[in-house]
Amino acid sequence: MKIRTKIIGMGLLLVLLTATSIVGIAMYQENVLKRNVGDEVDLLVRSEIKNVAQNVYLMCRTMQETLEQMLEHGLNVIADVATRQGDLDFKGSPTTWQAVNQFTDETTEVTLPKVLYNGSWLGRNADLNSPTAIVDEVTALLGVTCTVFQRMNEAGDMLRVATTVPGLHKNRAISTYIPRYNPDGSSNPVIDTLLKGETYTGRAYVVNAWYLTGYQPLWNPSGTKVVGALYVGQKQENVTSLRRGIMDIVIGQSGYVAVIGGKGGQQGKYIISRDGQRDGENLLQVDDALQKTQAEKYIQLAVSLENKQGAEAIPVVMNRYVWQNSGDQGPRDKIAALAYFEPWDWIIIASAYEEDFYPVRQRMASALSNMIGWITGVASIIIVLSLLIGYYVARGIVRPLEKAMEVFEQIGQGRLDLQLNTEDQDEIGQLSRSFNSMVVNLSDITASRDELNHEIIERIRIENELRETSDRGEDLEQIVNNSPVVAFLWSAEDGWPVEYVSPNICQFGLDAEDFHKGRLLFSSVVHEEDLARVQAAVDRHSAAPVGRNLALEYRILNRRGEEFWIENRLWLRRNNAGKVTHCQGVVLDITSRKKAEESIHKLAFYDNLTGLPNRSLFMNRLQQALAQAQRDERLAALLFIDLDRFKEVNDQYGHAVGDKLLHAVGLRLASCIRQNDTLARLGGDEFIMLISSLKKAEDLRRVADKILSNMAEPFCIDQHRLDISTSIGIALYPQDGEDTDLLLKRADVAMYVAKDMGRNGYCFYNSKMERNSRQGYIQKMVTGDSYLRPYDEMV
Repeated sequence: MKIRTKIIGMGLLLVLLTATSIVGIAMYQENVLKRNVGDEVDLLVRSEIKNVAQNVYLMCRTMQETLEQMLEHGLNVIADVATRQGDLDFKGSPTTWQAVNQFTDETTEVTLPKVLYNGSWLGRNADLNSPTAIVDEVTALLGVTCTVFQRMNEAGDMLRVATTVPGLHKNRAISTYIPRYNPDGSSNPVIDTLLKGETYTGRAYVVNAWYLTGYQPLWNPSGTKVVGALYVGQKQENVTSLRRGIMDIVIGQSGYVAVIGGKGGQQGKYIISRDGQRDGENLLQVDDALQKTQAEKYIQLAVSLENKQGAEAIPVVMNRYVWQNSGDQGPRDKIAALAYFEPWDWIIIASAYEEDFYPVRQRMASALSNMIGWITGVASIIIVLSLLIGYYVARGIVRPLEKAMEVFEQIGQGRLDLQLNTEDQDEIGQLSRSFNSMVVNLSDITASRDELNHEIIERIRIENELRETSDRGEDLEQIVNNSPVVAFLWSAEDGWPVEYVSPNICQFGLDAEDFHKGRLLFSSVVHEEDLARVQAAVDRHSAAPVGRNLALEYRILNRRGEEFWIENRLWLRRNNAGKVTHCQGVVLDITSRKKAEESIHKLAFYDNLTGLPNRSLFMNRLQQALAQAQRDERLAALLFIDLDRFKEVNDQYGHAVGDKLLHAVGLRLASCIRQNDTLARLGGDEFIMLISSLKKAEDLRRVADKILSNMAEPFCIDQHRLDISTSIGIALYPQDGEDTDLLLKRADVAMYVAKDMGRNGYCFYNSKMERNSRQGYIQKMVTGDSYLRPYDEMV
């Protein structure tokens, strides 16, 4: 069989096998996909519905967090209106109330002191159109309901004495109260939280509906008993944007999202229905048995989801059932995903009709059939084209071979001047060129003796040059060994095994033989804190296509643990493929320079006597701390500390003892602060302390008390017992100033006030300190009109 026939037959056979296999596999897969397409579509539908339920859950959680923030802000506003902008007093003349239990409507007669605001009774106003102090102002500002409570008895029942919460008759729910115990005998969580002196935020029953609420206790003047409470809240179903967002969701062609209640009085009740048409309707009380049964199933599944809270991020359960809305011709199959939002007792139901997704299955099946038709047609075209291409390819291969065979026969007869055609660029052309070269070499062998003699002479010359180069290399090595610069060559393998290092590596306490014999890798002597940085720099330099030499500064350790700083300059060696194979370069000892730089840095930024940061470093850290406090919306504070009667120590014992005392004071003050705070010496006997990331100003009292307590312990300096106290001035960011100079000035002012008040104490800055002379300020302290109680004044 000729080679032409073999090539054409082989190509056709391969194409037939490939095309037949593709068509057969495609037809088999079509049947498999048609069987599985329903399951795949169902899986996609379930996933989509589940995602919708989870997204609605997230919408509710986001809205809850937003409302909680709004309620927290509302509590701050009502507290400001009631206690800071005015005077709320629970010590008026007695008055009698007919108190109504908000759960049972039972009436109890109780006599309580009138609640006064700026000296006037809040009254007993039930008309929403007539103004009531405090609560109407807060409602107008924030758009939420607001209440002032008065404690009725020792049990803790809370009576509404002023409110904008509407009652059953659209009037103010005045005279209603929250009982200490619920009708089922359990403790009311709102009252429990208030009696502990804590703020309550969350979902609570208010008069006749569920609200998202915030309650804050009110204390008697001595701060020992809760005498009332402040409230802000919003009706749960009044979150318009959330309702609109849920009602606008469409799943498939006609699917939707609904919400029903899960427990208590709203169990089974539509909170959000399709287009809002059935809002308020209770599915457990409808005549349709199908809908009633399904509502019971919803509630049962919601209970199972409640038990899974915390097991996964948003637990969801799937449910298939039959459903018929009013107007439907008959029951239809439906699939739903249920999520339970426990904080609001909402059962979220995302559902869609299965028939909405039948067209998808049909389109997928049709697409598969079309795909098989196209595959079969394309395979047929490929077979025909393969026959044509195979014929022309075989022809192009065979013709040059036939011509080459004719030339081979003539060359075999001694015609060495003949050449094959080398115009083709394929393997046959390459073979022709190689054959032509072989013929030329054969013709030149007979005349190659002179050339061989010339080559021998040239080789002898090159050997002499290499010998001279070797002598120069020995001289160069001698120069390197007697210089402070260490030469090296290491492999680019892991660990950097050293192939050469000059003997003067001994200046670092290392032996060149340990490297040459593999007992030490170069990476093993690099300081562990610098190794990752050095490796990363070498890797980046190696990855660059063309680069200059790399200069690095890092530390190395010898076997005795001695540390040296070195400057390493290295160059890369690459093979013909451009891959880095070796690193070569020099190492120079820069330990002395690094120690000098460290000493200069310490002198520039640290106090020479105490070792604490000096004014320059402290101001830099203060600017950074204020910027961080502004970003985090937290407090920062400066404590200006001055030693009391330090001059007497210098005068009595001398400056040497005074210097040692300052050093000991610095150590003792440093033990009073956290690691991320800063203590600095400004000069003389003045110290400054920066406390950052404060949650509340009251925390500073503990710091100041700790400083005074530690400084109360006597110092022993050169066998002298020294008792010394401190005066501390405190300024807060941002209340007392938002720039560094102003804060320092006001902390200094507060420190001098602390000294004038008798020393050995601390004082918070107050704006009255600058408006009054120091003499007048002290006078007020003596007469009782005190600027202190600094925390009360500040907040």
